[in-house]
Amino acid sequence: MFASILDPPLTEPAEVECGHCYGRLPLRITQQGERGAVWLCAECSVPFVSLCIKDRLPNDGRAVKLDDRYFDTRGLPPISSRIRKEVARLAERAEAEIANNQRRSERVNQSLVVPAVKLDASLNPFGRSFQVMVANVSREGVGIVHNDAIDSEFIAMNLPLDDEEPIQIVARLVRERELKKPMREYGGEFYVRLGSVAEED
Repeated sequence: MFASILDPPLTEPAEVECGHCYGRLPLRITQQGERGAVWLCAECSVPFVSLCIKDRLPNDGRAVKLDDRYFDTRGLPPISSRIRKEVARLAERAEAEIANNQRRSERVNQSLVVPAVKLDASLNPFGRSFQVMVANVSREGVGIVHNDAIDSEFIAMNLPLDDEEPIQIVARLVRERELKKPMREYGGEFYVRLGSVAEED
C-alpha cells in the first residue's frame, strides 16, 4: 500500500507540439527507459528527441521527418557501377520469371543506390544506416536489393527525385527472395511519405 502511493500514476505520454510554428506533431515525449529518435518539424525544421505515434503517422507523417543523421552513409564503401548493373539484370530476369505477374501499376526499372535505416515496430529508427539498391519503382511501392538480411518489417529511405530534394519514404517490406548470394530482393509497399507538408499546403 505504502509503496503504491509513492509510485507515479500511469499517464498517457504527452504529445509534442512545435513551440516555433505551433504545429501539432505525430510525436510523443519519451518515458523512463525509452530512447528517443531525432525527428524534425517539417514546417520549421525544429528538432525533437521523441518517439513517433505509429497510429497517427499515416495521416500526419507530412508534418515530420527524420533527421539527416539516419541517412548518413558516408563511411560505407561505394557500390560499384558493375555491381549495380548486375543487380539490375538479375532483378529484371527474376521479375520476368514470376507467373501471373499482375501489377496495379507499371514498374519503372531503376539503378539507384539510396541510404536507408531500419524502423522498429513503432516506426522509430534503430541500428546503423545502410545502403540499398533500388531496382524498380511503381506508384504503390519499390523493389530494393541488399546484400544482407533486413530484419525489420519497415524501413525508411531517402529517395532522390529529378532535380529536386530527396524525399523520405517509409516502406513496409512485404516480399523477399534470393537473387544471387548474397543479394536479396525485397518488395516494399509505400506506407507514408515523411515531411511533405510544404508540397500539400
